[in-house]
Formats: sequence, structure tokens, C-alpha cells
Amino acid sequence: MPGAKPLVSKRLKDFLESEDETISLPRLDEFDRFIFLNELTVNKLAFFRDMDMMLIILSNRMVINRQLSAYRFLDKATDDQLQEYTISATGVHWPQLDADLSLRGFLIEEALGRFSQNQPRTQAA
Repeated sequence: MPGAKPLVSKRLKDFLESEDETISLPRLDEFDRFIFLNELTVNKLAFFRDMDMMLIILSNRMVINRQLSAYRFLDKATDDQLQEYTISATGVHWPQLDADLSLRGFLIEEALGRFSQNQPRTQAA
């Protein structure tokens, strides 16, 4: 949603913006720890409107697939607006759209998606 702040924990944001390199890793949650220890970043985005697809390519070569229509501000954006993004340590920003998506948010969505796929389905009686 336009103008929304990216989903980044306060500890990770403070660490990334700090000059002090001392940090207590056990205080980070699992997503922050994974991002920090693996030096994980978003490397590139690719958009395929005809397939309603956005690919998020990470620094570890992992590719996350998301539907463009899942993000209303991206779905309604022009092709030029989609391509006009900047990548930071915490995620992606579209200046023309005043919108952000976070690496942490992508990883949480990915984990929840995989978790829900592995849950046994109950049958109605």
C-alpha cells in the first residue's frame, strides 16, 4: 500500500543504520538473524504483467515469486513506475509510488506459504 512503512524489525533497522558494530545476535528474531548472518539482500526484481508475476531475486540466488495483483499499488502502476525502484539493505522502494516492500516481509510470506502447503488438509465429515 502506498506510503506504508516496510516490515522491518526495529532492532534490524537500528543495526543497519548504526555505526556501532557491536550487536547481540541472540536478541534478533529468526528472520533478522537469517538476513544478517547470510548478508541477504534483494538483488533484482523482474515483472511480467501478462503472467501477473513479480520475481524477487535475492543475493543467495533464491527467487521469490509473487503475484503483482497481490500488491495493489504495483498492479495499478505503469510499466515505467514499476521499473523505477531502488534497493536498500531492508528492501525495495518505489519513489514515484511512495511505496516500500521489505526483504523481511518477503521472507515471512515465503515461510508462511511453505508452512501452509505442508499442513495436512482436514476433510469435512
